[in-house]
Amino acid sequence: MICGTGMRTPCLCLHECEIQNGKIYLITGGDAMNLILCAAYLLPFLFLVIFIGRIGTRFILFVVWGFIAAVPVYFLEPVLFQAAQTEIPAVLASITISPIVEEFFKALPLLILALAGARQQDRDIFLYAFASGIGFAIIETGLISSPDLIVILTHSFSTALMHGCTCGIIGYGIVISRHFDRRAFPSLILGFFTLAVTIHALYNLLGSAFFGLAGFCIDLVFPVILFFGLLMCYHIDLPALFRHRASA
Repeated sequence: MICGTGMRTPCLCLHECEIQNGKIYLITGGDAMNLILCAAYLLPFLFLVIFIGRIGTRFILFVVWGFIAAVPVYFLEPVLFQAAQTEIPAVLASITISPIVEEFFKALPLLILALAGARQQDRDIFLYAFASGIGFAIIETGLISSPDLIVILTHSFSTALMHGCTCGIIGYGIVISRHFDRRAFPSLILGFFTLAVTIHALYNLLGSAFFGLAGFCIDLVFPVILFFGLLMCYHIDLPALFRHRASA
């Protein structure tokens, strides 16, 4: 099968095998890939269940938003790449245009809720941001084409975790902005949005710069470290620490 990028992907089909008096189905190319992708997407959810707790209906809704957000990104990015091809090399598109567009659409409902003044717990913001990122990643990594199922598992898991974390960074900006004057909201969100875009671009850059074992380790370890770092930030009231030092 030829995917939209022109690369050949494994055929998603079942192969039959007669076993004495009956018939069974063997898990081969396409089925194994489907199982690998399911495992890759479920692992980030498992991370959340273990370290955050129970997830609810709104979490699922934000996952659905991630699905939806991937649609305008899919159509908008090629247009922007085409418009910018005279200004920047094509190789830089994945570390400039893509992170900006993707992070904006993933975090859009969170930003709308924050601007509307909706009150949410810090934990909920983290969960919703992560859900949106994972939902987006499920659609994005559905276009992966590789004969190596381990590569698919690793990249799908790390991409889902990375997209969740970068959106979570923007969500953390919303959490931080509550402790400041309302007029500081645009500057704080822009700052955290820029940080999320930069980390996203760094992930894309490292993924394209390293190959073999080094690339495998970076692809797998980088998002995990980012996840635990972000989790620590959500559990520590940093503004309270700064206020305490200032008063001292």
